[in-house]
Amino acid sequence: MLIPNNPEARAYGRNPYVRYDTSDTPFLYRGALPSGIAPLAHVVVVGGEAWSLDALRRAGTIAHGDLILTWAPGQTSALDAAAIGEGRDIGNVTVQRASGDGPRDVPHMVSFAFAFRAFHPDGPIHGLEP
Repeated sequence: MLIPNNPEARAYGRNPYVRYDTSDTPFLYRGALPSGIAPLAHVVVVGGEAWSLDALRRAGTIAHGDLILTWAPGQTSALDAAAIGEGRDIGNVTVQRASGDGPRDVPHMVSFAFAFRAFHPDGPIHGLEP
């Protein structure tokens, strides 16, 4: 079983990294940081490209070629408040590809800008302020 002998040993539902996703730099990371965006800003990653979650939130919908990225409220950040359910709303993201048969869901993930840059050093991050 994955339950500890002492259930009080770990406060499940509590965030041990309060305000991590609004801090200035990631801890335990020594690689190159992205420019033009905070390292811990959330980005929507599709393949080797990313979009600023803040830009998507402001726009509501972003079309990029045949990709359609959509933001809606309703999901809290697990890394904001001590009680995970009390974190700020970072929203939900849907990514679809336009096709002749209607939109099709596209695999994507929401990550941090520094992590995207680490895995895709030459990948563009769209939606940054000039």
